[in-house]
Amino acid sequence: MRSYEITYPSVNTESHIKNITAFVIEPDRLNAHTGAMLITHGWGGNRLDYRETMAYACEEFNLICLSVEFRQSGFDFDPVKGLGAYVPYDASFYQVFDVLNGLRTILDLRPGVNRRRLFLYGGSQGGHITLLSTIYAPQTFAFAYATSPVTYIESHIQKWAGREFAAYEFSIRNVMDHAEFIDCPLRLEHGTIDDIVPDHHTRLLAAKLESLKKSFTVEYIEGGGHSLAPVTSRLETFKRIAPEPLKTLTREGDDDFLRGSIVEIPCQDRVLRIDWSKPTDSIELFCWK
Repeated sequence: MRSYEITYPSVNTESHIKNITAFVIEPDRLNAHTGAMLITHGWGGNRLDYRETMAYACEEFNLICLSVEFRQSGFDFDPVKGLGAYVPYDASFYQVFDVLNGLRTILDLRPGVNRRRLFLYGGSQGGHITLLSTIYAPQTFAFAYATSPVTYIESHIQKWAGREFAAYEFSIRNVMDHAEFIDCPLRLEHGTIDDIVPDHHTRLLAAKLESLKKSFTVEYIEGGGHSLAPVTSRLETFKRIAPEPLKTLTREGDDDFLRGSIVEIPCQDRVLRIDWSKPTDSIELFCWK
């Protein structure tokens, strides 16, 4: 395996792009089976948080693993400690584009990647970004795995963000509102004594997915906290669950990035329009109608 970092421009304003850095671990030799997996850290974390998970997935499943240092968290907030987050905080909107733009960048850099094997993994806010990514790019991923995920902006999370949200802004961050867009198998897990992101986030989503007859599995770790400790750990459950889907699942057809899809997501009185044909830093990448 080899590791390196990439920096690329992500959508911001016409005059000022936002440079984003990502950490990459990839196999020494890429082949026709080599896929890619986004592994996304949580609120206030950084791109190095999941190094062990990335290394395991790379070696065991022949995947280029990418962890994006999305804006307003980690080293972007504190270049020395890599810990903490800005206030006000955007709470998984621009951050989703930062992460998906990282995948688009690595796919451009490694054009031989097997695009039928694109996967997602994330915990906490990273789980939120993972789930929203399946909505923003619904024809892209073969499998997504969210551990202890945020699924909507409830009152205590809004306090962390330190800002107000309009109705359409709450909606675009609410996975239940748009779960019909999810078109890949999901793995959900949550500790029952999580005092940071309570398990009702996953329970509400599981009920919605069940009503929509979506393909998913869910596990509640009895006595587990936000990291699933002291019962287990996120890495341990990943090693237990990931082998079957990551070895067997693929997706047919071109992904949203390759086909330059237009994705429109209704949100209360507005519609988010995403144009995946636009460059990562284009102000036309998305707009509100």
